[in-house]
Amino acid sequence: MGRKNKAYSKTLHQQAYDKLTSMQAFGESKKEAMKNGTEKDKIFSFNTYKSYWKHIKYFIKYVQETDLKCTTLKSAKKYSDELIKTEACS
Repeated sequence: MGRKNKAYSKTLHQQAYDKLTSMQAFGESKKEAMKNGTEKDKIFSFNTYKSYWKHIKYFIKYVQETDLKCTTLKSAKKYSDELIKTEACS
């Protein structure tokens, strides 16, 4: 069975992985980045990266169970608050 949105070929998993790997700044100085104002979209710690990746996988699984038509991270963003509320009640 083919993808519904043929214009975008990456899966949610691939999109999330690409975004996280682009944010990696292992070995760079966080203090220097804060001085320069470039720390906003960077991950400086490998443990932080692992934690983010773990929770992103939970989020992707939730989105795929909730909405099969959702094919981009941008469109999946609307489910983040819903997941947080669901997890808070459990």
